[in-house]
Amino acid sequence: MSGEAATVTDEPRRCLGTNQDGTPCGVGPELVLASGWCFTHDAARRSEHRAGATLGGLKSAAARRKGIDVGELNDAGDAKRITARLVVAIAAGELPASQGRAALSALETWLRAHEQDELEERLSAWERANPEQARR
Repeated sequence: MSGEAATVTDEPRRCLGTNQDGTPCGVGPELVLASGWCFTHDAARRSEHRAGATLGGLKSAAARRKGIDVGELNDAGDAKRITARLVVAIAAGELPASQGRAALSALETWLRAHEQDELEERLSAWERANPEQARR
């Protein structure tokens, strides 16, 4: 053994891994495991890392699917209010554009069907009120 004493450095611990571009891993020293690797670069924890990534993807996808509350849809006035709410939500980034387009398309289909029902009801009421003219 040499006569030199071991010295302690003030340099923080760094992960031994490198990023895909070849740069050193930049994780903070508090996240370096006893193995000298961070959670991402530690080969012994590869399956745990994959499971965490999968769970993270599921959770973020669920957050994107969350949607917004637009209230009830019973008449044309509700459709107008919901359309305005969807447009604002899309513009503000509260709702992904693809979900907003799908909702607006469904709303347009509902509105056409609602208007058709309304016209049929009005025609039936007119025919009941005017039986002589309805038979012609």
